This record gives sequence, C-alpha cells and structure tokens, in this order.
Amino acid sequence: MAEQPTQKFVKIGAKNLRFAKLNDLGFVDGDVVSLPGTTQVKVAITSNNATLSADDGPYLSLSSGIEKVTMTISNYFLTPEVKQLILGTTYKKGMEIFDDKTLPNHVAVMYETQLISNAKNPLYVGLLNGTFKFPDSTTKSLGNGAPDPSAEELEGEFVQQERGDRKITEINGFTSDPDFDLATYEKLVFPKSSEDLSSALAAINDTTTPAAPEGSSSTGQ
Repeated sequence: MAEQPTQKFVKIGAKNLRFAKLNDLGFVDGDVVSLPGTTQVKVAITSNNATLSADDGPYLSLSSGIEKVTMTISNYFLTPEVKQLILGTTYKKGMEIFDDKTLPNHVAVMYETQLISNAKNPLYVGLLNGTFKFPDSTTKSLGNGAPDPSAEELEGEFVQQERGDRKITEINGFTSDPDFDLATYEKLVFPKSSEDLSSALAAINDTTTPAAPEGSSSTGQ
C-alpha cells in the first residue's frame, strides 16, 4: 500500500479577539468585550534549560518548566471600552481619563486562528489570567498618497491559574477534534462562577483521552 502523504499545517490569521475582566477569585466580572482591528497576536512562552556536567561531559538536561507567558497584540485602535476593561481607565461624557487611580485589571483573553489544512476548523487560543502594560501610541501625518496608519501595541504577562487539580496558563481548542465543545472551552477560559468551572472540568474529565487531532502534535505555540 502506498504511503499516504503527510498533511501540513500552518497557522494563519488572528480574529475574534475577546477580553474578560476577572475578579479576585478569577471569575469573569461583567461582559466579555470584543476588539476588532487586530493585525497580529504573538504568544511567547518563557522557560529555562540547564545542562549538568558529569563524567567529563554533558550528563543531564533540566528544565524550569513554564516561567511566564507574554502576549503581544497589534491593533489599529484600542477602543475606550476595551481600555476601561484592560487598563482601568475612566470614560465619561466622551472623555477618556488616565489618572492616579488608573491601574490595569486582571483579564482573560481568547482569540481565533486558522489551521490551513483544517479550513473549516479554527483553532482557539485562550490565556487565563494576566495584566497588560499601558501601550505607546503613534500618530502619523497624512502626507501624500494612501493613508499608512500605525497599529498600537499592547503587551501583557500571564500567570498560572487554578483549574481543578492543576495550574494552567494557556488552553488551545482544536475544533477539528469531534470531542471538542466550544461551550465547555469558553467556561474554562471565561468562567463566570464556580459552577461554570466545575461543570467544564467535569465534562473534560468524563472521557478517556482521545488521540490527538490533526494539527495538534506539537504542544503550546
């Protein structure tokens, strides 16, 4: 029998970016807010490896595991609604106010990308608990020719969040897997209550571990 060609997967696109403010218990406080105009999302996982030497050579390699996760978002315009939720700004009567009480909130983030070989099955990426830095803003003169606006860059760092008996930073949702359920996934990333979280954990723990879906052979990003 001839060997079947291996499917090749490429992540393309970033859309449907959503944020949720979290309370002190890690549950969603208020509405989930969407941000259109995203040009790029970068997720960087930081870890350190160390190689021990013995017997006159390399002996053992050790890893620190995940130390932190950084998300960098490029977007053409951060709306006042999103900046209130993420950065803690105040918006009144058409005026956006940055003052001495303006502090970033803890938020969860979810967005959607596309696996090119699974065109009808997007990949969801969710980060569970982090804070963003105040962004820089660049505004260009119009000049001649077509407009060339600059995207604003928003950078945040995410920490591990308790989900059942483990601490998790990121959860990826492969819709190509027939066992995937979007409602359960959203409850894990954006839980509104302990009941939401408990039902989602019960749902994912109530099945045997299936084979990895196409395009999910590598972990993380």
